[in-house]
Amino acid sequence: MKKKRRQRNTINFSLAVGIALVSAVLLFVFVGLFYTPYDPMEMSMTLKNKAPSLSHPFGTDYLGRDILSRVMDGAGTTFLIGAATVLIGLVAGTLIGAFTGYYGGLADEILMRLNDTLTSFPSILLALVFVSVIGTGKYNIIIALGIIFIPSFARVVRGEFIVQKELDYVRNAKLLGAGNLRIMFVHILPNTAPILISAVTIGLNNAILAESGMSYLSLGVQPPDPSLGRMLSEAQGYLMSAPWAAVAPGMMIVLTVLGFSMISENIGRGEMRGK
Repeated sequence: MKKKRRQRNTINFSLAVGIALVSAVLLFVFVGLFYTPYDPMEMSMTLKNKAPSLSHPFGTDYLGRDILSRVMDGAGTTFLIGAATVLIGLVAGTLIGAFTGYYGGLADEILMRLNDTLTSFPSILLALVFVSVIGTGKYNIIIALGIIFIPSFARVVRGEFIVQKELDYVRNAKLLGAGNLRIMFVHILPNTAPILISAVTIGLNNAILAESGMSYLSLGVQPPDPSLGRMLSEAQGYLMSAPWAAVAPGMMIVLTVLGFSMISENIGRGEMRGK
């Protein structure tokens, strides 16, 4: 009994820490939408690679731009791309997973084999292929990563629909004359919410990492627009003379990924306990 209580307390603490980290990052991003201490694009040759100070808490970069302002603006860009990516994957994946899981048949076999083929490749590799075809830039990377995220959501939703459609409440809805679409999206879909929430947090985690990696490779957000990955790429050449230029965007990525990982892990454990 004590062991279970200790494990529950550990999970609750870990979940609380994850929520606190994500909330702090989101608050930072939200403030950056309306206010930054300086213009993130403003350059000053007299302020190149200045160490952190009261006027520039995170220092300045190789072009004299305020790093705090650029992190605030860049984090917003990274989160926007991550959220848009997950939204595309969630909507399209949910529709595909719902129809294949509920109806089954030949369409299910074809789509799931295609799904398995896509998921067998590393997501970053597929993203590179898509970007090489459609080009670089903020909106292109949203499209590329969004398409890549569809199979993971489709698999999750399909599995839940296969289980849920055999339960008594679905049979009762059919006996009462409910149509298939109503059963799918009014009765079954709400019951997949817990697992979808976990999938969304994992998706946000992966999307932020993917965007940061793509922008670091100069295949995502293009200059002069800042993003966390782009800032890390720009700071790479000044690690010895101005290491602070990499610390702020790097820590923002670490805290964000850590927070979403702790949330998704604990939601997943809650699902397992519930079953």
